[in-house]
Amino acid sequence: MIHRLSLKAVLLLLLLFTAAGCQLSPQETKSNRTQVQLIRTVDGDTLTVNYNGKQEKVRLLLIDTPEMSHSVYGKEPYAQDAKSYTAKMIQDAEMLELEFDDGPERDKYSRLLAYVYVDGIMLQEALLKQGLARVAYIYPPNVRYVDLFKEIEDKSQDKAIGIWRVEDYAQEDGFHPEVIVDP
Repeated sequence: MIHRLSLKAVLLLLLLFTAAGCQLSPQETKSNRTQVQLIRTVDGDTLTVNYNGKQEKVRLLLIDTPEMSHSVYGKEPYAQDAKSYTAKMIQDAEMLELEFDDGPERDKYSRLLAYVYVDGIMLQEALLKQGLARVAYIYPPNVRYVDLFKEIEDKSQDKAIGIWRVEDYAQEDGFHPEVIVDP
């Protein structure tokens, strides 16, 4: 009787969890990952990997880091920090994995769109925690971790670390190096 009641309770909780639109944690999606080999780090949010025997660029889903070669500003502030952090994190990784979301697997530039895991740690989360990225490019249905990312971003903003050190540098429409005044 207790076992039946427990099973019913578990099923009810599962149904409520699903109905509430709760997100899976990165640890719960491990079976959806594909292992790849790093070729090089392009910048903080773009990598080149060997995927299915082909060289492919990968754009990290739901985040944006400052540009290494912006068309107007050149190398934006914190761009080298983000690239160096990404490169350091993945250069000695034993396992590099991609997780795709429910939407398109490629962007308009034919880059793969994925969550990237370095030895089980999601790169997007790590960059957000360091204040080296902002949540951006939110295009449903590729939004599996958007709420989690926004929580992490809020904490980095509260701590005023990385890109959040300079008021109004990171905005909804991107980065604004013009607000940085050299002393």
